[in-house]
Amino acid sequence: MMNRRNFLSSAAAAASTVVARPLWGTGTSKLSHQERVDRALRGQEVDRPPFTFYHHYKRPTAQQEADEHLAFHRAYNTDIVKVMNDFDYPKSTTDKWYELKPVDSPYPGQLATLQRVRDGLDGDAYFIDTLYGPYMTAMILYQSQARFASLPKSDEAKDEQIKSLREFQQQNPEGWHRALEAITQSTLNHIRHAKAIGASGTLVSVFNAESKFGSVEDYQKYTRPYDQRVFQALADTPLTVLHLHYLERAYIDLFKDFRAPIIQHSVKTSGISIAEMRQHYTQPILGGVDEIDFRKLTAADIGRQWTAAREQAGAKYIAAPGCSVPDDSTPAELAHFPQAMGI
Repeated sequence: MMNRRNFLSSAAAAASTVVARPLWGTGTSKLSHQERVDRALRGQEVDRPPFTFYHHYKRPTAQQEADEHLAFHRAYNTDIVKVMNDFDYPKSTTDKWYELKPVDSPYPGQLATLQRVRDGLDGDAYFIDTLYGPYMTAMILYQSQARFASLPKSDEAKDEQIKSLREFQQQNPEGWHRALEAITQSTLNHIRHAKAIGASGTLVSVFNAESKFGSVEDYQKYTRPYDQRVFQALADTPLTVLHLHYLERAYIDLFKDFRAPIIQHSVKTSGISIAEMRQHYTQPILGGVDEIDFRKLTAADIGRQWTAAREQAGAKYIAAPGCSVPDDSTPAELAHFPQAMGI
């Protein structure tokens, strides 16, 4: 595993090969990270679209997590720092996974990470938090039960657990809503703290906008009210992202009243183009770059992808992958993205 010192030296070497050259050619003077983001959110002219990308670090302490995020931002010159959240939601203290109580923040380590990132950035760029939606948090807690511990880590086993969770919703709706209520209230508490720290929003990952998790009616009955409350709490933040981790067309219009400032989905996994999403949503769109095969992409490949996405999205566009890029991406592979932006 690459340690932080090796990562920084390799990243610096990779970044040094980048030739600074204008790709956008609007005539606009060079903007700061924050100016570029602000203008793109308003659909105004920019020197180039803002961009961001990210992957998981899974470090044991807030200081190490913050150091990794800051090093990544400095190596690749990202316009927005998305602070990954790899801290675990606290499990039930009883033998029933759904017997949860609201807590002041389920992720105190993440709050400490946000504080350190804020201090390290010192106003250089906006930073945002990361949260799972209440459904995904519940699914993780459900899957952590002892009866699933011996199952193989396969797609088939995961599908069986999803099916089992759907059966739990139908057979024990009281337990399901008890869990979702506690998770949602805890999430709202955490959001309040993150906003006080200075986060400009949160990427909230909605996992179950796909039929394998349940029908559209199931989503509306078991999940939607809780997701709505989370986005209501974030409606006053400029950079909150509705991240539709999985998405099928039947679910697209379910989120129009969420008041999410930015929307993101994976073109690669959903088969839904940026142009099609633009037909449904007017807010800024984040995405367009292939996160699945990211390691195989050249700078020219990424350039073609974000340029096509920008043409489809219009001026309210931020270049990014559809989700996090592979954690084992090398510094040279990661450097292709800023190269593709002309940095």
